[in-house]
Amino acid sequence: MSKRQTFVAVGDNHGDMVDHSVADSLFDFCKSFKPMHRIHLGDCFDFRSLRKGAVGKEEDESLYEDVCAGKEFISKFKPTVFLYGNHEDRLSQIIHTSSNGLKQDYCMELDSDIKRFLKEHGCRKIYEYHADEGVHELGPIRFMHGYTCGVNAVEEHAKHYSEPRGAIVMGHIHRIEQVCAKKHGGAVGFSGGCLCKKGDMAYAKNRLATSRWGNGWVYGFVEGKNWKIWQAHKVGSKFIYSHSDL
Repeated sequence: MSKRQTFVAVGDNHGDMVDHSVADSLFDFCKSFKPMHRIHLGDCFDFRSLRKGAVGKEEDESLYEDVCAGKEFISKFKPTVFLYGNHEDRLSQIIHTSSNGLKQDYCMELDSDIKRFLKEHGCRKIYEYHADEGVHELGPIRFMHGYTCGVNAVEEHAKHYSEPRGAIVMGHIHRIEQVCAKKHGGAVGFSGGCLCKKGDMAYAKNRLATSRWGNGWVYGFVEGKNWKIWQAHKVGSKFIYSHSDL
């Protein structure tokens, strides 16, 4: 891969929990940047009524608005690569473990519908949520949703997945971070934040870790073994980014 390849990577819009102002900023950025690769890092849908531990009104909640919002995001972002996150993986968990046949049938149909919708909107690669197989490679950069979420998650992923002098980009943790990993040859891990509204996510309201969440995305290029990644996030009320040298 000697030709310069530009990309934008974003995730965690969480269906109807999306922050529309942040999403609109991303879409405006993509119109200007015109990335060759548009990588969705997962959790495009929230599927909160399918999560383990959902009870009462949450368990009975319709998925209609959630699915519509996730599809609307896909239709505007037009990902070329889509990595299933742990929220999309709730479909697979029910398909393979539920004793409720109606739930299984519904989740199988919804999973097929989402994959069909992605392909209709230009997605060329779809990855299941899998710690070994759910990893996309673009030169020396690896992209994944994320398989741990602790304080050291970014460094753990960089040490585990990066090749020497490479990088990883992950979603899942909703944090804006850059970490240089202790790895032979060096490696750097990036987390670009999320596109959802923290205040709307009732199931996370009692988690102190949400104070570290931030809205944003990452973008950059790969040229041979060389790469560069920037993080777009708000400064005051505006997203700040620059790509004049690309």
